[in-house]
Amino acid sequence: MLLQLMNGLGIFYYWTWFIWPFFLVFGLYSALSSLILEKKESGGMVLLAAVSLLVILAGITSPNFM
Repeated sequence: MLLQLMNGLGIFYYWTWFIWPFFLVFGLYSALSSLILEKKESGGMVLLAAVSLLVILAGITSPNFM
């Protein structure tokens, strides 16, 4: 079940590979800047960075699932 999900994310990554690095950098930058400057946690931006990293890693490792 989980391997099928990762394989599906890998296929999705192949079609949208050009936007995920930007989402990762934007999410990390926004989360760190709000933590440092405003002293508050932004869970949404951390979640965006985590999901984009998951999609990137699924796309890189999905050929190994077969």
